[in-house]
Amino acid sequence: MLKLDTSNVLNKLNKHNSKRYERAIKNIISNIELTSAKGCEMMGWYSLPNNYDSTLLLAMKKKAAEWKKYRLAYVVVIGIGGSYVGVRAAIDMCCGAVDKEGPEIIWVHNMGATYINNLFKKIGKKQFAIIVISKSGTTIEPAIGFRLFRELLEKRVGKDKAHKYIVAITDAEAGTLHEMALKNNYTTFGIPNTIGGRFSVLTPVGLFPMLIKGIDILQVLAGARQAIKDCSPIELDKNSAYNYACLRHYLYTNKSLVIENMIVYDPSMVFVSEMWRQIFGESEGKNHCGLYPDVSLFTTDLHSMGQYLQEGVRNFFETTIWVNQPLHDQTLNIRDNVDKLKYLNKKTLHKLSYSAFMGTIHAHTKIGKVNNIIIQIDKQDAFHFGYLFLWFAISLTISAYLLGVNPFNQPGVEAYKHNMFKLLGKKKS
Repeated sequence: MLKLDTSNVLNKLNKHNSKRYERAIKNIISNIELTSAKGCEMMGWYSLPNNYDSTLLLAMKKKAAEWKKYRLAYVVVIGIGGSYVGVRAAIDMCCGAVDKEGPEIIWVHNMGATYINNLFKKIGKKQFAIIVISKSGTTIEPAIGFRLFRELLEKRVGKDKAHKYIVAITDAEAGTLHEMALKNNYTTFGIPNTIGGRFSVLTPVGLFPMLIKGIDILQVLAGARQAIKDCSPIELDKNSAYNYACLRHYLYTNKSLVIENMIVYDPSMVFVSEMWRQIFGESEGKNHCGLYPDVSLFTTDLHSMGQYLQEGVRNFFETTIWVNQPLHDQTLNIRDNVDKLKYLNKKTLHKLSYSAFMGTIHAHTKIGKVNNIIIQIDKQDAFHFGYLFLWFAISLTISAYLLGVNPFNQPGVEAYKHNMFKLLGKKKS
């Protein structure tokens, strides 16, 4: 399932440090159980996989089946932040970044004028439906996106039928989008109040769009349950999520490394690294502390950042997600040597990537003196996505509490919103 390989970490935890961290983790868990840990009331994501509402699952499956009959060309998913990154990570990982099965997902996560205009052109006259994701309904980017695409849909099918093609995933009890949905008879699926946006991928935020693409959401939840089970021991040598949390904390606080570069080797895994970046960056970046989470796609970025990573400032460490069995593979059949590639005959593309991966690890660790952590997963499938998400969330929780920050709030995000609304002339309601 998942293996944490620390054999290429130069600054390892010794027994004394491991025991010290285990004592700190025991204290953190005790505070969570006593509900005295800051923000722990927002840990609904932890109990969710073992207590999922079967009625909700059935309702989502029913709506997905209804839409399948419409033979949609596109499903427009409108959301930003945690309402976008996690679900795109799941779909890209499980279906492939260029998957063409079922209706194509159009992601509306930005209000750039050219971007939106090009999406309108892409849809053209083809049939589409809308999933709008916003807990409040007032976040400006999804609110603007929903207005624009709702108007296009209403012109296409008529206002009286548009509700059949709209699903609102929002607060279950109140809020602007909730009220709009009631008024216009949209199908709604609720977001629990104990789960924040960046942890919401196992709620309808992620599961309903996954259903649209044919992903087995029961396997997603099964993977999450397995991660919870595997990440129960306190001992670092038995709990890879805790080990990862403590190791990155040690490299940050004791070795003055301030950047963690998350590396993947296939475009279909890029948004998994983006999900990691949001979960860790938004949770830990407080009180002027926390590792800066960076993301790289190898081997692509080895041809733009490889020189710096090999010989630049040694203020970072690398963490690689390696998938042992990709979604697809291809064998090279090379009969001539016109391009000097005959030595690659009968090798697979995955074998080539693995060679690049191992060669890079050796170069960066042995020669470049960079600490390298490797997270290996067996497959790119629904089970492993659910497992990886929960594993990250558990590790992040421990990591943030070790820093002394609340993992589940994001007070700094409100600053830009306040200034933007002021510049746009919005009056306080």
